[in-house]
Amino acid sequence: MRKIFLLFLGLAIASCTSETEKIEVSENPISQHLDAYFTALTDLKEFNGVILAYKNDSLILDKAYNLFPNPNSSTYVSTESQFDIHSVAKLMTHYLIVKLEEEGRLSEEDPINRFFPDFPKGDQITVKMLLDHSSGLPRELLDLEGNEFDLEPSEIVALAKKQPLLFDPGEDAQYSNVGYELLYEVISQIYGKPFSQCVVDEIFVPLKMDHSGAHFYTNNKRLENPAKNHVLQDTSLVQVPNILEDEFKTARFYSTAADLDRFQKALEKEPYASAMKNEAGVIAKDGGSKGIRAQVYTDLEKGFRFVLLANFDDMPFFKTIEDVSKILDSELVEIPKELNRIAIDVAPDILEKYAGSYFFADFDGLILRVEVEENGIAVFQDNEKIGSLKAESPTVFFENPKEPESFEFIPNEEGSYDVMMGWKGISVKGKRQ
Repeated sequence: MRKIFLLFLGLAIASCTSETEKIEVSENPISQHLDAYFTALTDLKEFNGVILAYKNDSLILDKAYNLFPNPNSSTYVSTESQFDIHSVAKLMTHYLIVKLEEEGRLSEEDPINRFFPDFPKGDQITVKMLLDHSSGLPRELLDLEGNEFDLEPSEIVALAKKQPLLFDPGEDAQYSNVGYELLYEVISQIYGKPFSQCVVDEIFVPLKMDHSGAHFYTNNKRLENPAKNHVLQDTSLVQVPNILEDEFKTARFYSTAADLDRFQKALEKEPYASAMKNEAGVIAKDGGSKGIRAQVYTDLEKGFRFVLLANFDDMPFFKTIEDVSKILDSELVEIPKELNRIAIDVAPDILEKYAGSYFFADFDGLILRVEVEENGIAVFQDNEKIGSLKAESPTVFFENPKEPESFEFIPNEEGSYDVMMGWKGISVKGKRQ
């Protein structure tokens, strides 16, 4: 689906030889299972990066996997490589909010007009709503002229005040980078210094995360061994800039797997564990952008944690996270193998139920239209056909039988269907219009 490629980048990878960093793997069956999983994923040209995993504080795996064996390759990484971590910074933000609340310097129930006196509905939007994405603010700044990168924190706040709320505060949830930009400024106000410097001084230094730092707004630069980001362009692996103009620079951090594990260990302590874990006892956050993927994951109840970092974004990201969690929980997981999906015939009256337009809030309001065509469905964006999909089941449709990307139609409360679109390991929901 060509036009969606602009959002998700590419379809295939050039042929190459994979090789892993020479680190001995434990005879522990879990270690061997996890290593076999990532070796296979790399051999399938779907992973380039680092995995660090512990179970009950015993090291399971600490290893780098490379598509190209040459250390001079731009893709090459080691366990000491520093990766951009993007939205993993939101977990550090939550950590600082908990720390400040413990010190009595703020409350999650504080309305944000304490910090931004003239913010529209600032008496209704709370710090907690910004944390859990229930403020109503949009994902990104709408109708922005220019680049996000050029904005200073005060300018971001001023523009956030002009954003229309997607819903009344607290009535729904929608992922919002704008909301977290406000949290960065809240923390900056309390500490009296840029947010990035707050993270360095209050997290990186005390936790001895000596190889972690920020690209902007800090006094000390620690970037010595950066992982370079890569995407697919046509059938070739291509390096892309780590710093993009369509991203805010307020919270641009880099770290190593070992440093992020130090941070995860801090999250296991009180008051952070109780405040930050979800209903299943998990503290986790993913991050990523063009050419990069990052994940930290701690299961407090099952006693394992891991860090996954990749400088190549054409990987089945969320499927891999799910599988790693199962392996560390001693479950058997199928080793990745080449796909060969088989198309089936689906009755036209079933296909007709899926025809319509779907709104993807997590992709800046992307609208895709689905129409029935012979033996499948066609997908349109801005009245341009961008793909023809065949049915793998009555509800799941694919374009390339060798790729996992798909459309899955799921019943909604209105009696019609929404769609889950999977692409490059990311799954996003499209709501029927």
